[in-house]
Amino acid sequence: MASKEELLKRAKELAENENLTASLAKVAELRRQWRRPDESESLYEQELGQKFEEYLDIIASKTNTVNQSVEERKTDLINKAKEVLNEKNFKKATQMMNDLMAEWKVSGHLEKEKDDELWASFKEVRDTFFANRKEYYETLTERFAANKAAKEALIEEAKGVVAMENMKEATAKMNELMENWKKIGNAGNDCNDDLWKAFSAQRKAFYKGRDAYYASLSETFAQRVEQKKELIAEAKRCLANSTFTEDEVAAVKAIRTKWKEVGNAGRENEEKLYAEFNEIMNLYFQNMRDYRNN
Repeated sequence: MASKEELLKRAKELAENENLTASLAKVAELRRQWRRPDESESLYEQELGQKFEEYLDIIASKTNTVNQSVEERKTDLINKAKEVLNEKNFKKATQMMNDLMAEWKVSGHLEKEKDDELWASFKEVRDTFFANRKEYYETLTERFAANKAAKEALIEEAKGVVAMENMKEATAKMNELMENWKKIGNAGNDCNDDLWKAFSAQRKAFYKGRDAYYASLSETFAQRVEQKKELIAEAKRCLANSTFTEDEVAAVKAIRTKWKEVGNAGRENEEKLYAEFNEIMNLYFQNMRDYRNN
């Protein structure tokens, strides 16, 4: 059996050892070998016993410090895990939760009862997170299906807009469809891009058609401007050479009919052209009335 001097030396070595786990494993054995002090012990033996307890107290103090550090780390990990529950991005949140689990594994150990208590708290938060994630992805499939159906409906509506003849109404409708598209969420990575391409193709077809329509309309307006300028010139000739014969009056009336048949020459031109034309026509017929009343 080891002497008390030898046991004291071992206790000193354990107290100075940085490997706390190894020290703790040997403390219990040292205590068993060290005999409880009694009145028959010499003063020297009592001094050895006091020194022995001091070394064991050093080890115990280190243990308390480490335990406190481990408990603080694990409590902090539990609090961080609770914060992850508020993260809306489940891909990001899953990585965060996995990182916390990795930290937990290397955070150290406490006495079993306390360690089990902290693990139960941490596991409860993790279980809640993964249950929430499961529910999210289950409902996400349903949302994707609903969003896909909504986008397909907008694509069909866009096809109808392409066929509309009233460009003002068609443009307003296409803008409305675009706003509605923006409000619809993701339809899933497997089809979202294809749906957008289909919708975008209809929009491009519409705007291409609209551009062609307005280009053609501009050309038509230009032709009508020239036609109406010719009618104005013709009306001016009739006004200048007024004889007010039946044939001439009929010809002037025919000019008015032709004006209506030509059609609108565009907002920028129509009002000015008509004002000039109408002034000539009114003057002609006023002169006719004056001529016939004399």
